[in-house]
Amino acid sequence: MRSKIKNFITDLDRFLFSRSHFEQLAIFRIMLCSTLFYIACFRQMNIDQLGPNSLIPRELALSVFPDFYRPVVQWFFWPDSYVGTVHMILISLLFLASIGLTNRALLLVTWIIHQGILNRNYAMLFGADVIGGLFLFYLSFTKCNECYSVRRLIFKSESQIQKPVDPISSAFFRIMQIQICVIYMYTGFEKLKGNSWWDGTALWTVFANPQFSQYDFKFLSHVPLFFAGATFLSLVFEIYFAPMMLQQRYRNIWLSAGVLFHLSIGILLGLMPFSMVMISTYVLFLKQEMIHKWINQLSILFKSIRRV
Repeated sequence: MRSKIKNFITDLDRFLFSRSHFEQLAIFRIMLCSTLFYIACFRQMNIDQLGPNSLIPRELALSVFPDFYRPVVQWFFWPDSYVGTVHMILISLLFLASIGLTNRALLLVTWIIHQGILNRNYAMLFGADVIGGLFLFYLSFTKCNECYSVRRLIFKSESQIQKPVDPISSAFFRIMQIQICVIYMYTGFEKLKGNSWWDGTALWTVFANPQFSQYDFKFLSHVPLFFAGATFLSLVFEIYFAPMMLQQRYRNIWLSAGVLFHLSIGILLGLMPFSMVMISTYVLFLKQEMIHKWINQLSILFKSIRRV
């Protein structure tokens, strides 16, 4: 029994703290922060909705949250008159994070401001804001600038870096992997509570609604099996996402299906920022060797383009 416990502790230690996964964290940082940067730039056009003239008064900002989601802390500590300046700081910090010219402390400050912007006007929230903010918080505890960053280009070339294992980065890398699995499983099981997911009409009610869909799909009403099959497949994908990530044989197939699934949602429903946030988390499940292979192929492609 003692030997089994010792082996379990050793395996757990190896799983949580043995590797820092700097390459995966770097690409995830680029994809996630670039998407949040785009959303912030887009929101800047409606920044008045977060200031003194907002539809939601400052004193009622938290009360509009549902009880379950209501934050205990009021993150928007700045006066409403300064929201434009604060939001421009957020945009600048997200840009610096995207190119890798930041650190843990600055990333944590970025998350605090991001969370404050979301708390100030709950009505303007998007799924990408919530999920992106969650992973931005986790990312702020990692050394995600060790690779593919301007910071490394300035101070030292990638080939000369000897990257020691960082236990905190390794632990939070695993936490992010677990988090995305929990999100998918929870979403899938929650959908099972709705009748439309059992009778196969859930996706039809979305794509047939002109408020959601970017295109007219009413012609598919003559092919009910299409939406019924897509409804059940989406359930299977979400509920079985976590088990498939534990299977090396099926992991890449499931991730490829996820990319197709989210890109379809992004293009057809106009939810591309949300899709990009979700797809960015898939990098956390890719092997280091595969990432190196893709980087080398991109490098060869760029060299060929230069020659032309």
